[in-house]
Amino acid sequence: MSVRCRSLDRVMRPLLVIVAAVAAAAFAAGAMGGTDADVTVTLSVSRSSAQYGATIVATGAVEPAVAGEEIVLELHGPGSWSQVARAATDESGGFRIELRAEASGALLARTLTAGVESGPVEIAVLPRVKIRTKPGLAFGGAKLTARIRPTGYSGPVKIRVTRGGEVVATARASARNGVLRATVPTPGTGRFAVTIWLPAAAGVSAHSVTARVSAEGRVLQAGSSGPDVRGLARRLARLRVHVPTPSSTFSWELFDSVIAFQKAYGLPRTGVVGPETWRKLMNARPLEPRYRRPADHIEVDKTRQILLEVRGGEVVAVLPVSSGATGNTPEGRHAVRWKAPSTTTWLGSGILYRTMTFHGNSFAIHGWASVPAYPASHGCVRIPIWAADWLYNRTPVGETVYVYS
Repeated sequence: MSVRCRSLDRVMRPLLVIVAAVAAAAFAAGAMGGTDADVTVTLSVSRSSAQYGATIVATGAVEPAVAGEEIVLELHGPGSWSQVARAATDESGGFRIELRAEASGALLARTLTAGVESGPVEIAVLPRVKIRTKPGLAFGGAKLTARIRPTGYSGPVKIRVTRGGEVVATARASARNGVLRATVPTPGTGRFAVTIWLPAAAGVSAHSVTARVSAEGRVLQAGSSGPDVRGLARRLARLRVHVPTPSSTFSWELFDSVIAFQKAYGLPRTGVVGPETWRKLMNARPLEPRYRRPADHIEVDKTRQILLEVRGGEVVAVLPVSSGATGNTPEGRHAVRWKAPSTTTWLGSGILYRTMTFHGNSFAIHGWASVPAYPASHGCVRIPIWAADWLYNRTPVGETVYVYS
C-alpha cells in the first residue's frame, strides 16, 4: 500500500501544479470579467469628417469593465496602419482620447493585454484650404491662390466657374507642396462662383471648396493692350467671328472683328468694346445660317452687313462687309463664277484684291482697304484685305452665294 501511495503521490503532484496554474489563469480572466472571447471593446468618434488639424474625440469602453486597461488607438489606411494614441480605461471601463485629424482611414481601438479590437470606424480628413483672389478682367481671367494643409498636398485639381447656377467655364491647374496658383476663367463681367475640386492626396480625402471672383470690363479700343484683349479675341472666335491671330494688343484687324460682332448682334457699330458689348459677348450664342442647303455656302446679309461662311450646315466664320451704297448688290441665289488674285475696275484705279465674282462680271466679293460699317461700295461685297486671302483660299469656284436683306 505504502508503495502504491508513494507512486500515486508522484503522479498527482504534477497534476495538482497544472490544476493550480489553470485556476490562477481562470482567476485572472475573472478579474478581467471573463475569457478573452467574452471581452468586447466599443469605439465611437465625435465626428466622422473633419478638416486637417481639427480635434476628433474617440470614446469607448471595455466590457466587462476593468480599470487601468491600456487602450491603443490605431489608424488603418490603404496598405498601412499606424498607432495614433493610447489611453487607460477608468473604473467603469470607459476611455476618452483626443487626436488631431491628419489622415483619413479606419480607426480601431485595441486592448493591449488581450489584443481585443473594436469594430472599425471610418473617418474622413479633409484638406484645410484658404483662398485669396484678385479682381480680374472680362475674358482675361482672375488670379487665385489657395493655401492647402497638409503642406505636402500636391497634384492636379479641377476648376469649375458658374454664374447664376450655370457652368460657364472650366479649367485645370496643379497644387504643389500645399500651394495652388491658378488663373480662373472669367467669361464676362461681374461676379462668378468658383469651385475647386481637390482629389484625395497626401493622406486626406477628396474635397471641394468654393470661392468668389469678380471681373471688370474695361473699355477697349484700337491700341488697347492687356490680357483682356487676348480674351476678347478668343471669345469672338468661339462665337465664330473671324479674328486675327490672338494678341494682347488691340489691332485694327481686331477692330474689324469687333465691328462684325456688333453688326451681327444688333449693337452700335463703333468698334469700341464697352459695357453693352461686354454684356452681349457674355450672353451671345453663335449665329445660325438662313439656309441649310447646300451644306457648304456663303451668305451675305445686306441688312446686318456681314458675310457668313457656312460649312456642314453651320456658321463657321462671320466677316464684316460693305455692300452697294445704293442697295444694288443683287439679291438671290448665285454661285462663284470665276476667281482672280486681283482685278482692276472700270470705276477707278483701285485693285480688287482676291476677286470672286458671283453675278455677271460686275459683282464680286473682294478685299478692299476700306470696309466701313455701312453700305458704301459700287455694288460689290467688300471684305477686309487682311481676311481676303483666307476666304479666297477656302472658297471654290461654283460655291453657292446667297445675298439677302
